[in-house]
Amino acid sequence: MNIIVSDTTALINLARGDLLFLLDNLFKTIYVPKAVYEELIIKDDLVSLRVNRFKKIEVKEITDINIFEKVKKSKLDLGESEAITLALELDLMLIIDERKGRKVAQMYGLNIVGVLGLILENYRQKFITYDDVIYYFEVAQQNGLRLNKELKKFFIEKLEQIK
Repeated sequence: MNIIVSDTTALINLARGDLLFLLDNLFKTIYVPKAVYEELIIKDDLVSLRVNRFKKIEVKEITDINIFEKVKKSKLDLGESEAITLALELDLMLIIDERKGRKVAQMYGLNIVGVLGLILENYRQKFITYDDVIYYFEVAQQNGLRLNKELKKFFIEKLEQIK
């Protein structure tokens, strides 16, 4: 995986938890559309500082207004709509955590990953240890990652399969 597109929420969570390096291990470039970047830099000072220091995030404008108009009909926020559009335009995987956004992205045939998937992939590729996984899982939750019981169970099952 060299290049990926990202929505806002996962990047906010990773920045707040000082976990952007998890992206650094896996990707050369993380594209974000303009709306996502604007959401990132106005969120809070810590997120803005860490995002601006993380040099792999690159703002990329969407160009296909037809795709954007179709995606926008799903009533997602502007950042999610632009991120899905950009991933479709460039035929790239998308980092997205919100349930509704994930469903829309999958409806359009996009491959998606969230914060938990990024943690697991870092572990699978041996960038981090099992203990790191558990710690980063907790950090992500403390910084706003919302998980239901089924998703927690799925995460633990996947972790055990990799182990």
